[in-house]
Amino acid sequence: MRGILLRNYWTRTGMFLAADALLVAGLGFAWLLTTLPRIPPDPEALSSQAGVNIFADTGELLFTFNRRVRQVRLDQVSPWFVNAVIATEDESFYHHRGVSLKGIAGAFAANLRHFRKVRGGSTITQQIVKNVFLTREKTYLRKVREALLAVQLEAMFSRLYGESAKDRLLEIYINGSFFGTNAYGVEDASRTFFGKAAADLNLAEAAMLAGLPNSPGALNPFRDGGRQAAARTAHVLRRMRAAGYIETDALNDALAASPALASRLRDRNRTPYFVEIIKDEVVRQWGRSALSFGALNIYTTLDFHMQKVAEKSVVKGLADVDERIGFGAYESADKEARREYLQAALVSLEPATGYVRAMVGGRDIFISYFNRATAARRQPGSGFKPVVYLAALASGEISSVTLFDDEPRTYTVNGNPWMPRNFRDRYLGMTTAAWAFVNSANSASVQVLDLIGPERVVEMGRRLGVRSPLDPYPSIALGANEVSPLEMASVYGTIANYGVRVEPTFVRRIEDSGGRVVYEHRIQPVPEIDAADAYVMIRLLQNVILRGTGRGVRSGGFVRPAAGKTGTTNDHTDAWFTGFTPDLATCVWVGFDRKTRRKTRITGGRDAVPIWTAFMARATAGRASRDFWKPDDVYEVSVDVTTGVPADSSAASESYPHPIRVALKSGESTNSQRAVAEFRAAAADSAN
Repeated sequence: MRGILLRNYWTRTGMFLAADALLVAGLGFAWLLTTLPRIPPDPEALSSQAGVNIFADTGELLFTFNRRVRQVRLDQVSPWFVNAVIATEDESFYHHRGVSLKGIAGAFAANLRHFRKVRGGSTITQQIVKNVFLTREKTYLRKVREALLAVQLEAMFSRLYGESAKDRLLEIYINGSFFGTNAYGVEDASRTFFGKAAADLNLAEAAMLAGLPNSPGALNPFRDGGRQAAARTAHVLRRMRAAGYIETDALNDALAASPALASRLRDRNRTPYFVEIIKDEVVRQWGRSALSFGALNIYTTLDFHMQKVAEKSVVKGLADVDERIGFGAYESADKEARREYLQAALVSLEPATGYVRAMVGGRDIFISYFNRATAARRQPGSGFKPVVYLAALASGEISSVTLFDDEPRTYTVNGNPWMPRNFRDRYLGMTTAAWAFVNSANSASVQVLDLIGPERVVEMGRRLGVRSPLDPYPSIALGANEVSPLEMASVYGTIANYGVRVEPTFVRRIEDSGGRVVYEHRIQPVPEIDAADAYVMIRLLQNVILRGTGRGVRSGGFVRPAAGKTGTTNDHTDAWFTGFTPDLATCVWVGFDRKTRRKTRITGGRDAVPIWTAFMARATAGRASRDFWKPDDVYEVSVDVTTGVPADSSAASESYPHPIRVALKSGESTNSQRAVAEFRAAAADSAN
């Protein structure tokens, strides 16, 4: 009896659990359906691409997405191309209803066999909805949305077009696909790459075009001698043979052929990383469908002249570093070898407006779409020390002439000993905060942090513009937290703007096709720190260029008033220089994508400073030069670098012959001989 009762109990429990699971699944499915993008009731909207134009702030047209192109019917396209698309992208296209279980199983088996992704399981219909309605994020949820929308789209087209529904979908796919080199649709692509109509494509040409949408940038036949495009073409031809569209003789003839490319190459995307940022902004504001069949004119903050200068400065600077560390010419290396080369990022913005005037996200977008200027998080090293010192200056705990004993010291962190070391184990001994900062002394920086606590540094980082996570650990004094070049440019831009933070922006306004403004950026200045504290930091950063690790700025020929700071990580995989004039703040990062310790050593002063200097010299050429203004509650004085005693006193000039110009706030004073003696005595007692 007891056994029967237990069985009944577990049976009822199982039924309840199953019912709950079905309810949860049903609710989840219902939620998923309600969040799907809406398919336009007029299917013509899917192919009536009006174009999204992106303009530089200086007026140049940077790029056009989905510009209006000639729509062609299937009977106006070479049958070779139609068959190549079906064989390569969706062999069962005419037999499924939006999703192909056979295709998914085949892709899974192929990927499992090669231990990597070599095939995708998406149908042509799924690719249409992905391109038009969804983002390219690689998640299971997106794949589910993609499948549901594909089924909906097929059902709608079957209802509207009957037996010709599949042909209509295929026309939308071939007319809406992006083939690279700003070519949209098969007719546009055929004329761009081969100078002929799509109807006249031969087998080899058709196979090459059919393979391009898979990766338009990397497979561009105008690049790398067409090697990657040729390999993809061969893959398409073999798929056509396997699907029965061509015989073996035709396959061999096409493999031996070498399609003749058009002699005149259309202007490509001239600012690819910047354009990708704008695309992301449009998708964030209005959804991906705005890029697919929207009609927008986007006016950005980009200064096209500065952008070209930035790109040339990065190319030249990295070539110089390559030669120094023993790398061969980047242009001569193959695709895989290029992934191991140094990379760089550059962001330049106006402190007063937050307008991003130039941005380089990497060395070559065809090798990596990863935008290192905005998405990379790397340790800034000593480049973060202005945040530490500014937090201490704003708290009133230190001034530029506060004395420190820069020496090896051991701290206990999480129960373990930790001793920050200076570069090459060189210590300054008794020194002023200003001189310790100029020399990027790690020991003194940790002592500054010890006075105020890491929480104040985290708070200051947030106020200045850091949005990445900041951990309040002692190592924050040495720049151990990871930030992006855009964030560093924002931090230094806030200092250059005398403590007023302005969020960086890439877009000024967006208009629809009728000229109606649908979005306009409004500058919102936020005062974060006192102007006097900002000016004290500006003076310290100027001294880095005059006397410290940023001396290469002056030796490189940049003579305008400027301030900045280098940064180099301990493993020498990241090198930075961030600096500014009164009107322009620029961050340069140089490093390897893979964070592994290497024999090659790069530094901010040797490798990032030349790029920054070359860019700033040409970007500001022809513009009026102006100096930083000094707030009324700040005064400047020359002091000895090690003692902070005024350098214009007779005693100072005899005993301390190396002055440095510092800024002090009203109420702060320089050091006296007596104060120095007392500090030395206290330091000696502490040592004993």
